[in-house]
Amino acid sequence: MLREAHRDRYLTAEQTQALVRALDLEANQDAAAALALLTVTGARRSEVLGATWSNVDLNRGMLTVPRSKSGRTRHVPRAPFAVAVLARQAARREAGNEHVFPSRRRGGRPLEGLRKPWARAKRAAGLPADLRIHDLRHSFASALANAGTPLNEIGTVLSHTQLSTTTRYAHHSPQRLIAMATAASTAWNLLPGPPGRQVEQGEETGG
Repeated sequence: MLREAHRDRYLTAEQTQALVRALDLEANQDAAAALALLTVTGARRSEVLGATWSNVDLNRGMLTVPRSKSGRTRHVPRAPFAVAVLARQAARREAGNEHVFPSRRRGGRPLEGLRKPWARAKRAAGLPADLRIHDLRHSFASALANAGTPLNEIGTVLSHTQLSTTTRYAHHSPQRLIAMATAASTAWNLLPGPPGRQVEQGEETGG
């Protein structure tokens, strides 16, 4: 049987910025905050929607996942943008509700899905209709790779147990690939000179 071809889909910086702007205008702010957190942390949807305030440490900038997909406890590091998202959620927290992203319709329960808010945000941001929420994780890994982050460190952030999994997520932009190839040519001192063949002194030019 042929192996399944993995999708090659990730957001550009401009698309990511457009998505964040669209989420700022989303009516369901709990869902918008969850999607924003997924965008800037590379966390899994289940890890974010299942988060409780006992798992959040705003001072250290960490979200603890008691039992991740790998079966182990892991810590999701958060950039300042992600901390700001969680701080806004904390300001909206309902007394007695431990869920970071609560369902406003079902008291004491977390959000179950993000399908409709995700569809609205994609339309507002002008993103491809077939873009999946999981592609946000893919985009996060690709952004780290294009910034020069070693694959083993990306794998640690994403809680991958195998480097091959990280490699599948970390697609390089054409500009990054060109830069890497140029770095090799620079190391070998093989950058192109002026057009035309340079004739060394003393080299015969006749037949």
